[in-house]
Amino acid sequence: MLFATSGLTLAIGIIAPLFTILQCVAQAMRINRTGAAGVSMSTWILSAFVAEAWIAYGFSFHVPAEIYANVAFLIVAGYVVLVAARSQNVLRNASIGCLGATALAVLISLTGMSHHWRWILATIAVGGAVVIYLPQMILTLRSRDLVGVSIVSWVLALVTSLAWTLYGVLIHQPPVALPAVVMIPTTLVILVQVTRHRLRGRALTGSLAPVVE
Repeated sequence: MLFATSGLTLAIGIIAPLFTILQCVAQAMRINRTGAAGVSMSTWILSAFVAEAWIAYGFSFHVPAEIYANVAFLIVAGYVVLVAARSQNVLRNASIGCLGATALAVLISLTGMSHHWRWILATIAVGGAVVIYLPQMILTLRSRDLVGVSIVSWVLALVTSLAWTLYGVLIHQPPVALPAVVMIPTTLVILVQVTRHRLRGRALTGSLAPVVE
């Protein structure tokens, strides 16, 4: 039983980081094809900040999967910010936002160096992950043009949230599992809204393009 649990933990420790990365790749590919209409810049800048915070969390609390996943996630999330900012003509503002988020993440990461104060790092990492998708959800509820939002990316986000929840439970790290309490329902709202938008667009144009992309 212990061997089976260890094997499952190892498998989830690989799947969760992999799907985290693929989520960003799918969104970047969508933007390259269609533009970034409906893509929330705030969500992706916040994603970069949260990745930096979780890298520090991984070092401080000895969770290697968080380090591996979020180093790669930070790189691809940064690329999403770049292509989205170019498409939306907000490259300067996005660059300033990313620099500010990085500076804040560095300051927060320093608290992880102290056993007494590292709870601050854990709180902010969890809090950031909890609200990470809220800007995109709000935008999808308000915007009539969501052509740039990748359905595949948000399907992967849902799977990723479930995987990290299970991983957090298996390694007895509640902060790793906790963000999914908000991330899962938020992701479902985004998926429903983007799918409805895509189906409505197909109905109006008579397009045979795939809904899921």
